[in-house]
Amino acid sequence: MPSDTQKRLLLEMFENLPGVVFMLLFRATDDMRLAGWIGTVLAASVCVTYVRKTLRPQPILLGINLFMVAITPLIECLILLGYRDTATILTRNIATLVIMSVFLTGVVLTLFRTNGFLNYQTNGTKQRNTHSAVLLIVCAFGVVWSQLAGENYLVSLGIPLMVLFGVHQLLRAGTTDQQARNGAILACAAPQGSVSDASA
Repeated sequence: MPSDTQKRLLLEMFENLPGVVFMLLFRATDDMRLAGWIGTVLAASVCVTYVRKTLRPQPILLGINLFMVAITPLIECLILLGYRDTATILTRNIATLVIMSVFLTGVVLTLFRTNGFLNYQTNGTKQRNTHSAVLLIVCAFGVVWSQLAGENYLVSLGIPLMVLFGVHQLLRAGTTDQQARNGAILACAAPQGSVSDASA
């Protein structure tokens, strides 16, 4: 039976699954409709785990999964209603729309969530807002990049998302290191205080 840590890792892998499956299927079959619907079903399953609180959302993946739940049904509805040109424009700008979804999700989380656009505890509100702002700026640059990079999703979408995840991990690591140093300083200071109290 898997441990709690193993369950958490499996859930985190499951949270990544919709985007990964979409990219692999689209590259393998060149059928965006098939890849889109399978991605939609998987993303909806992930969102169910969010609602049930089985999985705590990773903020970047939350934006991606919410986008994937909505985009394919929206495009299909536009086609059925006769707005094929609009559907084509959306399809051609998928990479940009994904990053915009992450950006908008980040804005909402920054405004209304205790941890902002982060999934870790910071050393105060100022650091939280600074880290959230850095990630939002990276998202904004990603939107511009996706417009300039062409139609290869590995370049137009994969690269900005890799950079975004990398910056998030870098900020998190810096915060963790700072908290560890602060904890070590407090731990070293405590015995000295105890000796002073005892001698008094």
